Amino acid sequence: MKFRKGNQTPAAELAPPRPEVAELAPRIWQVIDDAPVVTAVTHKDADGDTLGSALALALALEPIGKSVPVLSSPPVPGAWWFLPGFERVNRQAPPRGTPVFIFDASDASRAGAFEPVVTQARVVVNVDHHVSNTRFATLNLVLTDAASTGELVYDLLKAWKIDIPPGAASNLYATILSDTGGFRHENTSAHALRAAAELVQLGADPVMLARGLFKSRPASSLRMQGRILQGLHYEFGDRLVWGSISQSELRDSGATTDQADSAIDQLNTLRDQELAILFKEAGPRVTKVSIRSRDRIDAAELAARFGGGGHKRAAGMELALPLKEAEARVLAEVRGRMNDLE
Repeated sequence: MKFRKGNQTPAAELAPPRPEVAELAPRIWQVIDDAPVVTAVTHKDADGDTLGSALALALALEPIGKSVPVLSSPPVPGAWWFLPGFERVNRQAPPRGTPVFIFDASDASRAGAFEPVVTQARVVVNVDHHVSNTRFATLNLVLTDAASTGELVYDLLKAWKIDIPPGAASNLYATILSDTGGFRHENTSAHALRAAAELVQLGADPVMLARGLFKSRPASSLRMQGRILQGLHYEFGDRLVWGSISQSELRDSGATTDQADSAIDQLNTLRDQELAILFKEAGPRVTKVSIRSRDRIDAAELAARFGGGGHKRAAGMELALPLKEAEARVLAEVRGRMNDLE
């Protein structure tokens, strides 16, 4: 394996990569070393983890002579405008035959409009941390104890001993910041905190990134959240809270469907709550569902019941049902599980 030289911060000051990453890193590096162009693909309805991982790879590899187109199924949520390199997403079409890296996606279908790019590639590298990952690629780097997929990308870059420029460090910090909910979720591990500190040493700006993630919402987002909060339903002694937003309500508030994604975190703030669910009408027969759980219900297992997936405490799915039918179908299952907890 041909390693590159030096980090901006001396290697002795950085924690070593996870052993599992270090073991697979030479094989993944060979994919990159043999190709002038490497394609980075996000999952559809892109979030900070998938975008930050893809952009970080691009910004780290380009200084060593690699071209890295970044593809994300449209529409790309504008909420992530503050990520370094965001403007490059979908600007460059990759040539045929390039190896593909796909980030934070449990299966190839999660690439959305770019699924054919993944399924038709000769070599695919799958980097993810979801328990529902199907190990669908040529090389699968899937570690479910990582707080974010970006943590694994960071471990790869350290294992390869290549420079991590400030833009890449900022994207990787954003993956950890967003997937830990600002270091508030259960996945906020010692490893995640060490990685975040090292990324600040490498040039990530925690103030700018926190402002972009938590303090840059348009007024339409607050109006939309107000609609959701006004219509919340509380059941089982407030241990189940759920709400919904329709397309007409989104239009009235001036918001888009992707802006509703963060609203689930507002629902997930009650003291004794066990489960929070948000239903979002994405079309006449398409409903997206976000789930957050606390202690006794596995959100990923619940989402899998409806063809979705995610993590134990945060998961989601997309149902080919009108909003009200989706509510009835999911809530029937949820109420049965809540009754079992009584």
